[in-house]
Amino acid sequence: MKIGLIGINRYAAFLNFACNLHAYAFQQYLKNQGHDAIFLDYKPIHYDGHNLREPAKYAESKYRSIISETANSPAADKARSAAARRWAELAMGYRALTEERKIRYDKFEAFVADNLDFTTEKYDPDLLEVQDPGMDCYICVTDVIWQPMGPTPAFDRGFMLGSKTFEGKPKIAYAPSRGAQPDFKPGIAKEFFDYLEDIDSISVRERDFGEYIEEHTGRSMPTVIDPVLLHDKAFWDRVEVPPKEEKYLLLYYVMERSTDTVAKAVEYAKAHDLTIVELSDRPLPHGKITDPKVRHIPRYDVSAEEWLGYIAHADAVFTNSFHGCCFSLIFETLFFVGKRNGNKVPNFLAEFGLTDQQFSPDDDVHGFRSTVDFKQAKARVDERRKSSEDFLLTALRQAEKSAGASQIVDNSRHEARRRRLTYPAHFHSGAVVNSDNKDAVKIDKSHPADLKVKKLKSGALEYSGARMVYRNDGSSKVGPVLFRSATHRFTGWTLRFRIDKRWFWLLDDGTITPGDTKGTDLDDRKQVFKDGAQVPHLPVNSVASAVFVARWEKLDSDDSKPSMSSKLSRFTDRLKPR
Repeated sequence: MKIGLIGINRYAAFLNFACNLHAYAFQQYLKNQGHDAIFLDYKPIHYDGHNLREPAKYAESKYRSIISETANSPAADKARSAAARRWAELAMGYRALTEERKIRYDKFEAFVADNLDFTTEKYDPDLLEVQDPGMDCYICVTDVIWQPMGPTPAFDRGFMLGSKTFEGKPKIAYAPSRGAQPDFKPGIAKEFFDYLEDIDSISVRERDFGEYIEEHTGRSMPTVIDPVLLHDKAFWDRVEVPPKEEKYLLLYYVMERSTDTVAKAVEYAKAHDLTIVELSDRPLPHGKITDPKVRHIPRYDVSAEEWLGYIAHADAVFTNSFHGCCFSLIFETLFFVGKRNGNKVPNFLAEFGLTDQQFSPDDDVHGFRSTVDFKQAKARVDERRKSSEDFLLTALRQAEKSAGASQIVDNSRHEARRRRLTYPAHFHSGAVVNSDNKDAVKIDKSHPADLKVKKLKSGALEYSGARMVYRNDGSSKVGPVLFRSATHRFTGWTLRFRIDKRWFWLLDDGTITPGDTKGTDLDDRKQVFKDGAQVPHLPVNSVASAVFVARWEKLDSDDSKPSMSSKLSRFTDRLKPR
């Protein structure tokens, strides 16, 4: 059985150290069990395709976009200012650390090349609607993958195993997290639980998340350990790279609520005469430590292997990171934990009897314990590892049995949902070239008053209207054409549509293929609709918009001009209430 894995790894915007490590840990575990497992080279919906090696331009563009927005209330203005400030800080940090970011990115990619198996094809949520990676079973793997993202919050279909090409295949969720997200609001919760209906075996990483799912579904939600804990210290000793620094405190934090973690690290370093090595997921040229009385080494150009080495050989670790805690436990390094949003870290500490390692802002560092009962904690890890393995191996046996059985897959529920989709339709004038290339196509002057017409940068025209919303059930009819040309005859429409971000063309054999907005190389294969023809059902889980592109042929000199009156009449009739 060939297993397709999907999770956060090489497209993590902040180059989080743990993303590739937990992916590596999970894939190696499956291989050690004799399974053929490969990661989909998957770009999540929130990845904008920006340059991860040199992200400064992207951060600057986001900043410019935000400050150009209009705030309609004091609350909106405050939110806009906060977002602008965050992007400005990122942009300045990336500019200041341009070379260090390149080094960090190259190290991350080297780790991927040396240690992880990926598909050659690059996928995204849109492509997974129409192109099957060809796996027998799919597993979504750990960390914050079940969290709604974006201005209009929505789940990533790939991370939810909800893309069309996954349908009918066995699906397993191993240790997904919702991060700091509270219980989902009703609308988004319905979407979430709809996705879960189609996943055969589900486990979660945090107990409170499991309880939330159990309450709303009645399904039992086993809690499993993060993949990095599926392996012991000896496994990770072969990965970590020892640092050159000695007698140091490692300060590793994520940005949210990190003030207490930084402050206590400074106090502790002074009390124990330690140098602070400061690492972060954000590009801070000088770190967050400003106290001149403490020795301080901020670093950004660090690999995942070096990060592990810093944890393994530190005198102490101060962190608010979930995986900072995991690896401190694995390497048996004294560690102390600051506050952070959400329950990921408290859940972890409670699970392994380590709640005393979390400090409060008022705690005196001189009272911090100098030892941790790692023997007791690791005994709990061993127990949890056994139950986690039992879940995973049982789920894989069931998946293997299901994948090998000949059965008719019932996709009626998914098809019914797809046929309920609606999408806005736009009408594009296409390419018509006169000898002077001017005003080749116009809009009929007697078009409906509510028609929205715009001229595109290419010179083409496009119109749409509030009532031009099509149903994805095969009942909608295309047109009528409101373009006219003195030199060309309209011959039909071709159809391109956007699922989320990517454009696709409908071909004459009924298949769907990705292409750019022109799709010139596909011209001979595009399906052509006559004016008034029915638009077929599009077998995908999302349609953001559709564009019908007009086709033309040049009129002979003795041809008469096409009349628009009858077409306008048909258009008006179609807009009447049914």
